[in-house]
Amino acid sequence: MVSTLPKAGKYDYPFFDIDHCIDKLREYYEVVQTDETRRELVAETLGMSMKGGGFAYLVSSMGKYGLIQTGGGNIRVTEIGKLILYGESSESELTKKKMVSNIDLFRELYEQYGKDIRLEQIRAFLRQKANVDISKAQKIAEKVDAIYKKVSNYVILAKKLAPPSKSVSMVSGVSGFGGREIITQTEIGKEPLKIQKGGLYIEIPSDANILENIEYAKDFLTFMENKLRKGQKKEKTN
Repeated sequence: MVSTLPKAGKYDYPFFDIDHCIDKLREYYEVVQTDETRRELVAETLGMSMKGGGFAYLVSSMGKYGLIQTGGGNIRVTEIGKLILYGESSESELTKKKMVSNIDLFRELYEQYGKDIRLEQIRAFLRQKANVDISKAQKIAEKVDAIYKKVSNYVILAKKLAPPSKSVSMVSGVSGFGGREIITQTEIGKEPLKIQKGGLYIEIPSDANILENIEYAKDFLTFMENKLRKGQKKEKTN
């Protein structure tokens, strides 16, 4: 599917804010009750025209946040999308912040100006960093300002991301961990993130790249799991 994301110079960004996308995702997912659905059925369920601009903007926005994947005329809810819909509130909120903070335009605006930003600051940012022509900067700045106001509460730097004061329950992405695990941790940004169960011990450095470090850990564990499974299949075959 061709992307219909708005452009702000070198940046693209979602047309709709994260909460609107989640509401629409929940609306159709609770009806179809399946991970993968034909595009036309999703539009019909939401009471939208499949060929309309509003639906195209919605699908592209959902995809940009990572809630869905598209291809072959289908729309598939991602594991992240399902976590947002049905995970524990602490999990959902943390994931939502990560999804919004992964949008380069939102994150870089926040890094430079913070949550409260003036229209003229956005315009200057677009001209200086996004290479937007002066003749288009004002109009684009107004559009960026409108959505940034809706998502800025979710944009947060990794080094400032702090969990609740108590232990946080998280969903393990690796089979064999026994479902939900309790992760003992202090404030992210001060102490490493640690988990221990039996002979398993994982410690992730707590720094500005903590979310990226977590992704690396997940990828490594998945790789090891797949390798072990292949070895087990080979032994059974022999």
